[in-house]
Amino acid sequence: MFSKLSLIFGVIVVLCIIVFGFVFFEPFLTEKEVEITVVNMEKWPGEKGRYFIFTEKEVFLNENNYYHNKKNADELYPLFKRGSTYTVKVVGLYLPFLPRFRNIINIMEKKETNFPLK
Repeated sequence: MFSKLSLIFGVIVVLCIIVFGFVFFEPFLTEKEVEITVVNMEKWPGEKGRYFIFTEKEVFLNENNYYHNKKNADELYPLFKRGSTYTVKVVGLYLPFLPRFRNIINIMEKKETNFPLK
């Protein structure tokens, strides 16, 4: 009886260490630069510093996050314009079947669109 209880407790402790370790190391493990074209943007209702950025392939979150060391969501949001293409630094995993979105950490570059002259 005692060995089963200690085994279950040990498994729970190991799972907690893995989960909290991933949350702590997520910025280092999943940081990536991606190119996005903004289709739409929305503010999160009722919360300051939390915004959705919609692209053709994925939905991104622009929010302040302690674990990502990010505090500039309010400054980044006005820089995004519909139809513009950006290279952004993102952190996190995108899981389309769960409400889990990658967080935009910074805008690295805005791509200029050239229109042909007539």
